[in-house]
Amino acid sequence: MAASQLDLMPGEKMVLSANPHWWYFWKQVAAAAGILGLILLALWADDGALDAAFKWLAAVAFVILLVDTGYELVQWRTTRFAITDQRVAYQSGVIRRRGVSIPLNRINNVNFEQSMIARMLDNGIVTIESAGETGDSVFENIPNPAKVRNLIFAQMEADEQADSHRDAAAIRDALGERGMSGGGQTLPPPAPAGSSAHDRLDELDQLRRQGLVSEAEFEAKRKQIVDDI
Repeated sequence: MAASQLDLMPGEKMVLSANPHWWYFWKQVAAAAGILGLILLALWADDGALDAAFKWLAAVAFVILLVDTGYELVQWRTTRFAITDQRVAYQSGVIRRRGVSIPLNRINNVNFEQSMIARMLDNGIVTIESAGETGDSVFENIPNPAKVRNLIFAQMEADEQADSHRDAAAIRDALGERGMSGGGQTLPPPAPAGSSAHDRLDELDQLRRQGLVSEAEFEAKRKQIVDDI
């Protein structure tokens, strides 16, 4: 059977992992109600031939329902929506597998949608707008979609903060290896937690004006930061 858990990359931490909402089985529930109606008709019918026809029809429908429910249960078990500290991931399928992985720094926006019934059931649709060829990714039957949206935004903010610290550390290390050839000047302190990409660009521009970063290094790093916005 296909794995029901998401395979994490080295150093990756799971934040949320969930199977689809139980509303995933609404078709099976509706079919079971229909079979129950056939059984009641069989009990109500006075005609012997009609009674036998209803019973056979109910029996065949019941067998089909059992097979279909078993298959959908395996599908549900192997379908998983996950949020980690690096990406949003989705995988599904038993024989034919399908997977989506969206890095946090590629996500532009997250929306969710709930009808009146879905709000009562705490179920909904989550749409992730991301940069790249994939465009929008739509995920259905997500439990508590409002919480999922907030978790994704929280991880996006944490990932941006981590990028800011990595950029500052990389610049300090690079200048340290060059022996601080800029006349003994000291580097400005790293960007504080929660700094935006614009703050990182200002810090990089300050280093360039002080002569601590070459024009080529400035352009390469600036392009990297802009691409992450």
